[in-house]
Amino acid sequence: MKTLLLLSWKNVWRNRTRSFALMLAITLGIAAGLIMFGLMAGMILQRFEGLVQNQLAHIQIHENNYLSEQENSLIIQDLYQIKPILDTISSLEGYAFRTISNGMIASGYYSSGIKIMGLDKKEEASISRFPENITDGTYLNDSIRNPIVISQRLAKKLRVQIGGRLVLTFQDLDGNITSSAFRVSSLYRTSNANFDDANVMVKRDDLQQLLGNNEAFHQVAILLTDHTKAAEVAMALDLKLPNSEVRSWESLSPELRILVEQGGFIMYVFMIIILLGLAFGILNTMLMAVFERIQELGMLMSLGMQKAKIASMIILETIFIAIIGGVVGIGLGILITKSFETKGLDLSGFADALAEFGYEAIIYPELGTEDIVITLLLVFATSILSAIIPALRAVQLNPAEAVRK
Repeated sequence: MKTLLLLSWKNVWRNRTRSFALMLAITLGIAAGLIMFGLMAGMILQRFEGLVQNQLAHIQIHENNYLSEQENSLIIQDLYQIKPILDTISSLEGYAFRTISNGMIASGYYSSGIKIMGLDKKEEASISRFPENITDGTYLNDSIRNPIVISQRLAKKLRVQIGGRLVLTFQDLDGNITSSAFRVSSLYRTSNANFDDANVMVKRDDLQQLLGNNEAFHQVAILLTDHTKAAEVAMALDLKLPNSEVRSWESLSPELRILVEQGGFIMYVFMIIILLGLAFGILNTMLMAVFERIQELGMLMSLGMQKAKIASMIILETIFIAIIGGVVGIGLGILITKSFETKGLDLSGFADALAEFGYEAIIYPELGTEDIVITLLLVFATSILSAIIPALRAVQLNPAEAVRK
């Protein structure tokens, strides 16, 4: 076996130009695949974290039928039962009670339908990093009466700046139309343009006062230390709170669940497509090598070398080339990906287009050990599969005819 390995290794370098060209193709293909792998994984992770931190949390509690009807009167009835139950959750990170209303926002130039989020800053700090999205002003400024936080996109449509006056109109808990003036305390920008266009934040106490009930809560947002436990915890809470509807992030956002669950599969499909392209290149190169060495292979068989060893030699040559190219490609891919992990890949030129789909303008790639190992195994499998046809072609040679060529 040692002799066969040594012979195969020497054969790789008999035609250095061809071997180096094939290794280079494999290196670039694998490196590009890993870089795309890391970017896609980073985009999925940022998308998940953005939705969890800015909108969904891991679990939400509402009054029964609230999510389907969105009526202000459907406030949480199990209010005094919820907090003691939540405090018993071992994987709890934090929770916040929110007051929500759908209404209209208007300035002197523009009006639009809007979702009004009544928030408590102290409670939100335990589950959300939303203040990091503030681009101007002070988040729910305590020194301003009726402060409101709106997005940069909405501010442009309304033609208002910090300190500008806006009017919110919505129904109170009795179904009566109520309006109130608010002052813009800050502007925000997230990676989700649709969210920015449709959501404003006010103080929870201010919104409750206008609704006519200081204990009007429509949502409890819960953050866990492990998002994979969300469905399990939500199911347990649902059994303990019969008057409430408890939903995990998977249920609240099916498209996000599909993205998280299928994202890895899609990335592996992408890598397999790259490897299939490389496989044809390897196959073509090794077939050329076999045809160039017909006389040599015929002589080896005439001297008594078994066909199994001939086939093994061709396969080993292919594996050597693929593994060298693959390892260098993986190393190059890791190096480039790691260089962007801290500073990120800046795609600010496409920020608006990315925001329409809910993605950040700066992408921080994520590349796990599992992804690297699987890629190396795929390269190894590709090299073996690519060598089968050249190996079969070699063992099908007639020694007598091959020697005369």
